[in-house]
Amino acid sequence: MKKNNIIRHFNKKTNITYLYWGHSVYMPDQDYPKVEKKCIGKIDNKGEFEPNKTFLSLSPTEQLETGLVDEPFMALYTRGDKETYESKMFGFTALLETAAKESGVWLSLKKIFPTDWQQQLSIVEAMMSYPDRPLYSPKHFHDVCWHTMVDSPTEYSITKALEAVDPESMERFFGDFERRTELKRKERNPLEDMVVVALDTTSISTFSAMLEAAKFGKNKEGDVLAQINLLMICDDVTGIPLYFRSLPGNYSDKNVLDVTIKELKSAEFRKGTILLMDRGFYSLANIKMLLKSDFRFIVGMPLTTEYYKDAIREAYDVILDNENYYKSIGMHAWTKTIIFDAPRRGRGLNQHETALYLFHDAQKQAEDQQRLTRSFTKKKEMLESDRNLYKKANSYGKYYTIEYDGDGEFIRVADNKEAQRDKMKECGFFGFLGPTGLSPERVLSLVRNRDYIEKDYECYKSKMRRPKHSLEEHLEGKIFLVYLTTILEMWIRRKMNEYLLFDKYSFNNLRDEIFSAKWRKPKGKTFNKGQWCELPLETQKLFYIFGILKAKDLRDDIPKMVERELKKKQLKHGLSVD
Repeated sequence: MKKNNIIRHFNKKTNITYLYWGHSVYMPDQDYPKVEKKCIGKIDNKGEFEPNKTFLSLSPTEQLETGLVDEPFMALYTRGDKETYESKMFGFTALLETAAKESGVWLSLKKIFPTDWQQQLSIVEAMMSYPDRPLYSPKHFHDVCWHTMVDSPTEYSITKALEAVDPESMERFFGDFERRTELKRKERNPLEDMVVVALDTTSISTFSAMLEAAKFGKNKEGDVLAQINLLMICDDVTGIPLYFRSLPGNYSDKNVLDVTIKELKSAEFRKGTILLMDRGFYSLANIKMLLKSDFRFIVGMPLTTEYYKDAIREAYDVILDNENYYKSIGMHAWTKTIIFDAPRRGRGLNQHETALYLFHDAQKQAEDQQRLTRSFTKKKEMLESDRNLYKKANSYGKYYTIEYDGDGEFIRVADNKEAQRDKMKECGFFGFLGPTGLSPERVLSLVRNRDYIEKDYECYKSKMRRPKHSLEEHLEGKIFLVYLTTILEMWIRRKMNEYLLFDKYSFNNLRDEIFSAKWRKPKGKTFNKGQWCELPLETQKLFYIFGILKAKDLRDDIPKMVERELKKKQLKHGLSVD
């Protein structure tokens, strides 16, 4: 009996190692043996075995005999070569489907868009799988990957799915999705009765002059293009966006809030939720509007606000007392009650109590004072070279005086030391206006979670450049689908943070790692009749982390392996190990 062995051939031109399965037979009439072999695959650039159709046509016993796999692949041909199998990439798409189900997007889409939800989700999967491909060219994605719709998408089906997105359906989606998010939040922490959402805006630049919403305004990207403004409300804990709306590009943050509150009054966000906003949203009119509408909020304080500056001077001499030091945040804090007159029609309060939470950061104070000193010095030099500035800008008259002699001849520019010292007192302070009864530690922890929200906008803006929109047609549908991609990406990023995967992967690297995982199904059969092709060890670990596969469907040691690696990372980062 001739025993088959693995024969390796290295191609120097391509740097690829091809694997052959065969044996040598000694021939009496020849000086060299006769080699009987067949190519069964190759070694990829990661050192993993990549089988070909010949290997897949081997029986399970023959596949195991090669020693290249621990478990046999599903046979490529059965029943006398009458039944073939379709094999496509499914790793990253399976992750996106898991994110859609776990975040609540899957059920909310299915409920609000019963006839178009599969196509909409498939478009989202295509956009995230191939970020550089046009929205209306789905053929390559369908040929290479399994997706939620399974059937081949067409330009007509894509157009129909985009047309289904109208203001009314989006409003119903926001309400349903927010309720599902609330239920999951209560499952995670039943004792938490305070819901905090972060509200922020960004601008999306466009070259098109045909979009009605494209206007010139304060461009946050620093370019000179017209723009569309986008507002999103995101869960402060998970970072997942719960609501969005597009607005004309010439709307400021203050205008945006006025328009948005009118829509939120009828939504779930008003029921005990705290809106978290940066100081760009602050205006006295907005504060009164929020109070009259029964919204709770935390908003950053701008230094142009007089009562905020008065509070800093009031706290200046006492905030550094030991009783105002909070060890958990490593800084001093001081709280003052502020009462606003906000009368409204009908029943309700005419005056509202709020709290001004003031923080003092010693490191920030040193940095602010150095910056302010440099600014004072530079402005004095500018004033000395051009005394006309004294009349042009109020800051020159406030912080400097120009001295003349009896004949009206210029002597020098003198510092107004009292005014400069008074300005120096503002250094190191920052504050927030919010509901009474919160601790300074709680307020600061909520505000710091806004880092996740900034990533939301990075995700959204990078993807919003994808749909090359130049016409109003279907613009809302495209914006809505990009919004869905942001939800899925933030769910995945949050899971990556939980397992400290950013030490090893960026989001794109994670996509590339699991993208090539294949799913094979019998041709003509339904998708669920198939199974995964052999999964590399790293892919199995990621599938376990994200819940794509359960432990029983993976190698027995995967759960313990993931747990050990997580503990090592926690120790490396100085985190507590459970």
